[in-house]
Amino acid sequence: MATPTRRTPPRRPAPRGLAVARAYVAVLVVAVLGFVALAVLADTHQIFRFDVALTRTLQSVHVAFYRWVMVNESDLGYEPFSPLTYLVIFALLFATRLRVTAFLTVIASLLADGVGAGIKLLIARARPSSTLVHVAAHLHSFSFPSGHVIQYTTLFGFTLYTILVAWKRTAPRAVLLIVLALLIILVGPSRVYLGEHWPTDVTGGYLFGGVWLAATIWVYRRLAARHRRWFRTHELERMDAY
Repeated sequence: MATPTRRTPPRRPAPRGLAVARAYVAVLVVAVLGFVALAVLADTHQIFRFDVALTRTLQSVHVAFYRWVMVNESDLGYEPFSPLTYLVIFALLFATRLRVTAFLTVIASLLADGVGAGIKLLIARARPSSTLVHVAAHLHSFSFPSGHVIQYTTLFGFTLYTILVAWKRTAPRAVLLIVLALLIILVGPSRVYLGEHWPTDVTGGYLFGGVWLAATIWVYRRLAARHRRWFRTHELERMDAY
């Protein structure tokens, strides 16, 4: 008499992992709703008191190093530094055997920039006025959401994520992670300090960029999980991170 074959029940996610996943989804939902709410506010074309007050507060600090950081932090989002930044990030990842990552990082960030530019045209919010705050340079494009913040969050954010999970723990890795994190964190205040965006513009940029970054990470993890053997051979040594 043949012995009946026992089927192994499907693995269920651990309670802790399930809780983390639910919290992750909840954060993304809040970010999307927050961005939509800010977009609706920006579409009214009103100037909000808290935007003006916060901008004046950031601009009222007169410390040499602070001013230097705020002025130069935004440089990587302007030509000729912006395309050079993309090339450097691509070359860095490609040279460290992260070839798929290199292409995905650049393409995802450029797509995010394009979508962000489209939203700017749709909302058509004016830049801050020099009659209300100091404006370093008068730009002719619209204001919401901040393109600099979207670029930094998506480009440097995905690079940071990749280095965090794929590179071995070394001193250069730690330094690079800190630099990337600071670039992302400081670009928003820099845009406000220069009078190029209102705080709500940069907040919208962070929310949009954060959601886009999360989606990019999800796509990459799905690709890595589906083609694990190929990725282990050609792309990553620390494939267990996926």
